[in-house]
This record gives sequence, C-alpha cells and structure tokens, in this order.
Amino acid sequence: MTAPTPLTGTSTFRLMPTDDFASGPSSATISGVGGALVLAYTWVHPADGDQHGHLLVGAPSTDSDAVTAAWSDSWHQQPDLLILTGTRAADGAQLAATYMGDWGWQIDLDDLTGEAPMMTMRNVIPESALADAPADMPKQAGPYAVMVAHWAPAPA
Repeated sequence: MTAPTPLTGTSTFRLMPTDDFASGPSSATISGVGGALVLAYTWVHPADGDQHGHLLVGAPSTDSDAVTAAWSDSWHQQPDLLILTGTRAADGAQLAATYMGDWGWQIDLDDLTGEAPMMTMRNVIPESALADAPADMPKQAGPYAVMVAHWAPAPA
C-alpha cells in the first residue's frame, strides 16, 4: 500500500438542480493498494453535518482503459456499495452506474496526482421520471452536478 496523500479543500453540495450550492470544508486521502486507488473523503452536508465516503477504483487489466469502482458515502450511498464502471482519464477516471431502475450516478475524478485533485458527482434524471416528477423538480432529463470537491495537498 502506498502512503496516503493528505488533501484539504472545500466541497459544494445541492440536492436538486434548481437549488443553490452550499459550500463546506472537505478533506481527502488518496492511496494505492496493489493496482487500485483508494480515495477516502469527508464533506459537510448543510443540514445533516459531517459526512464521509470511500471510493475504491481498479482496473481489470493494465492493457485496458476500463475501470471498476466500489463506492460508499454516509449520505449519498449507504448502507450498500454502489458498483460503478468507466474509463481511466488523464490522471483520473470517469465512472457511472444506475440505481432505482434507470436513474444514474456519475463520478469524475481529475488531477489525482497533481496539485488540484477534484471529484464531481452527478445525478442523472431519466426521461421515465419526468411524468411523475414533483412540481419542484425540473422537467429536464440528464445529469446535473450534485457535489463538487476541490482539494490541494495539505500543508506539511
């Protein structure tokens, strides 16, 4: 296992695409286990307080850009793990999964070994949900950002 890289920064969160983002402190560590990457992070929900999550990302083969991830988050995804699949990107990954039928979830990881690591989480509203959507939900299918975390190496 490689030593964790400690990070500090901020995270923004909103539940619905029409909501304003709320900002709060965030921290993370990035480490490696074998050929996999482990991202452990904290963030603050504006009403529910301190939260934490873990993302384990690995590739079945070094000859492929395909990756698989297991994700848990104390607010977004619990108690079960969500399994996401995707592709490696330059110094990160683009991951996606479905839940509750055809609803979607996307997680993009960027600049993980650089000076400005970032994680963007998106909820994907399916066309099938629009007819039964509550009045306060936009009548547009597709992804919208739910949480965006920006980190930097923690001061030594």
